[in-house]
Amino acid sequence: MLTCNFSIVTNGQSPSVNIKNVGSSILLSLAFIIGAPGNISVIWSICKKLKNRTATVLLIGNLALADFLILLTLPIWVYTMAVNKWIFGWVFCKILVYIIYSSLYVNLFLITLLSIERFFAVFRPFDLQRWTRQHVLQKITIFIWVTSAILGIHSLPFHKPDQGGKPFQCVLHEYNSDTQKLIFLLLETLVGFLVPFCIIIFCYSYVWRKLREMKFAGKHKSDKIILFVVGSYVICWIPYHIFNIVNIISVLLGTCSLEEVVDIGGNIAGALVFINSSLNPIFYFYFAFRIKSPTRIMRLNMLFENFGRMEADQRPNDNNENTTASTNIDNSTVVTINP
Repeated sequence: MLTCNFSIVTNGQSPSVNIKNVGSSILLSLAFIIGAPGNISVIWSICKKLKNRTATVLLIGNLALADFLILLTLPIWVYTMAVNKWIFGWVFCKILVYIIYSSLYVNLFLITLLSIERFFAVFRPFDLQRWTRQHVLQKITIFIWVTSAILGIHSLPFHKPDQGGKPFQCVLHEYNSDTQKLIFLLLETLVGFLVPFCIIIFCYSYVWRKLREMKFAGKHKSDKIILFVVGSYVICWIPYHIFNIVNIISVLLGTCSLEEVVDIGGNIAGALVFINSSLNPIFYFYFAFRIKSPTRIMRLNMLFENFGRMEADQRPNDNNENTTASTNIDNSTVVTINP
């Protein structure tokens, strides 16, 4: 879903571009160093160590895989900024762009689905329990990956590597007209942010209100973790879409001054999008660190194992029956991220 706002395009003749890319290079390097091993730990813990996976953990595992795929491309972009040229050819350029777009779509849909799952866990626990038994969430997760893979194709026509200039660059966006650019930016901002953002706000406003009414000690534990994950996603994406809106205004007004603002701030805003993929493991390890266990990885395992118990504690009783919304998924069920 990224446009030229986060473009790594560099100009061999412009020293200012090098200075502008320094901040992005540092941020992206830190994101990879922290996020890549962190997400691998999450995936390994969920796939290899957990016998019972709740609906929430299923979504967290798939989210970690999408984040890891995004972070896996960062060394290439950082290297390109450092040497100030693209040396990997036009085919590899399109492949990396496709991976980023597809993974970001997965990220977006999973975050939205995670918010919806939290909403049903609190307000319609029996429905969520039934869907879990029928593997509805697994099917939706697979559908998200397939749909995102298809949606990622739409980015390829707009990405035309510049082989005419020296040095050769992996140009991230090239529009045929201002109208085409305007339509793309509007759809990206509307479908890629405003609609999911409204769904997330709606779900969590009701969830938070309901949880405040509940009178038990563990009521906020699991939802607080998910709130950190969803909140960081929204915060990291807001600057990017602000620059998208500025870009839209610049197209409508036909002014170049706003384009310069987008060009300067877009790199940092785009870097925040990548940084978001490295934040989730930090949240998991933070909450896991508060669990008493000999090793950190065991703490992480226990955190995910405790999700089911945390969620069970959060469910209000209905006719004196415990209503556990995020019931355990069968051991025979293979999560999408399983090798």
